[in-house]
Amino acid sequence: MIDKFKKMDNSKKIPIVIGMSLVLIVFIIVYSLNKNNGVDFEVVKEYSDKEIVYTADTIEIDELFHIYVPYVNIKGTSIILINEDIKSYIDEFANKKMVIVTYEYTVNGKVLSLVIKTVDYGDEDTGPVAYFKTYNINLKTNELVSDEELLSAYNVNLADVSSAIEKQFKYWYKELNKEGYFEEDCDYECFLEYREVDDYTEDVSYYIEKGKLIAFKPFVVYSIYGEEDYFTENDFKFTIK
Repeated sequence: MIDKFKKMDNSKKIPIVIGMSLVLIVFIIVYSLNKNNGVDFEVVKEYSDKEIVYTADTIEIDELFHIYVPYVNIKGTSIILINEDIKSYIDEFANKKMVIVTYEYTVNGKVLSLVIKTVDYGDEDTGPVAYFKTYNINLKTNELVSDEELLSAYNVNLADVSSAIEKQFKYWYKELNKEGYFEEDCDYECFLEYREVDDYTEDVSYYIEKGKLIAFKPFVVYSIYGEEDYFTENDFKFTIK
């Protein structure tokens, strides 16, 4: 009887062992594919002791306002041009007294995505104004990935982007109405007018984050209805796919 149970135990162990082995094999494959996202950073880096994107310069305007200038730490002529473009773009805000410029980046597979976020507090008419500029770099070729290539990679088009952004704006309008901001004084078109949104895809910048296609869409959060506290920084990010 004991031997019979031992035989039954061993027979049960075989599929378990096979299953565990398959899981281990899959884990090893996934790990090898995702280690450094398939790119040896130590080979492509210009400066081995720094991150793949680091702060090359900091402009401290005062206690509240500052500018962080990112530098893409990759060797290559095309990357030199990208870094020059980054500096040129940020220089447009360097002489402003009430501005904050920060940045974030992610690496997804072979694509490095960098977003430069700017908030200009100097406009007394509209309040703070947000600006976004993104760079999506193919780490295999060191070339910029175009918006068209990104959309194609995710199998979406401008109509899909517009629809996703429109859906979110309509949701906000509905929620703000529930909270009594507009009542019957401001319809959806009025809401968009205060947001200074004429075209959902205008001034959109694309970014990849955790495998998702993100669209940064700037809009005005202030109006005579005082709904600015409803919005947060993350509301400028629209998940497309």
